[in-house]
Parts: sequence; C-alpha cells; structure tokens
Amino acid sequence: MTPLSVATLAIALPALVAVLACAAVAWLLVRQMRHQRTLRTLYLEADGIEHDLKECRQRLQRAHASMSIGPDQPATGENHAKHAIDAALRELLAHRLWLRDEAEHASQRELDAAVTAMGKARGALGQQLRELDSAQRALEAAVREKIEDLSQQP
Repeated sequence: MTPLSVATLAIALPALVAVLACAAVAWLLVRQMRHQRTLRTLYLEADGIEHDLKECRQRLQRAHASMSIGPDQPATGENHAKHAIDAALRELLAHRLWLRDEAEHASQRELDAAVTAMGKARGALGQQLRELDSAQRALEAAVREKIEDLSQQP
C-alpha cells in the first residue's frame, strides 16, 4: 500500500464507523419512538373503551329504569347487562395492568396486535351504543304514546 492509500484508509475507516454508528442510533431512536407512539395509542384506546363502557352502563340504567315495574324489581335483562359491563370493565383493567407491567418489554408485533384488538373492540362497542340509542328512542316514544293513551281514557 502506498502512503497515500494508508492515510486515506486511516481517515475513511473512522468516518465509516461514525456513519454506521449514527445510522444504528437513528434506527434505535425511530424504533423507540414507534414503540412509544403505539403505547400512547393503546392508552388512548383503553381510555376510550372505558368511557364508552361507562356511558353504556348509564344508558342501560336509564333504559331499565323506564322499563322497571317497581323500584325493587330489576327490569328484564338488567342484571345480565350489568354483569356484562362489569366483566368488560374487569377485562379492560386486566389489559391496563398488562400495559403497566409488560408493555415496555413487549415486541412491536404484540403492541400492534393489541392496538388492532382494542380498535375492533371499540368499534363494536360504538355500534352497540348506536343500537342502544336507537332502542332508547323507541322505548321513550312507546312510553310517551302509552302516557298519552292513558291520559285520554275517561
């Protein structure tokens, strides 16, 4: 080797190592940012599901109050609905505990699967809330009609 090529190699090799190190650091940072962004999405989805479940509980309580025969007698399906929502909230708590304890060490694939599952669950719950709204409106209309019928009787 000529003295010029040795000098060039002595300069180029550390520069190449520095470029590779910077690329590795950049790759790790991008990976970490994606991981954190996915975690934020999971927490936001969990918050949204919890809000929707609590909203569903309130709407069902109003609907069941409209259908209740007496103050101490639950309406048909009321206990089943309450247990279903409570079970969903417990399941959500289990997911939150997993997020707290395991999410930092979970693979990106696991986190992406969790985001997809929560998104699907939230979508299904949103559909059920829309159906509940429709049923609530129909129930309120039926109650109004019954009250009008009763008020018109002699």
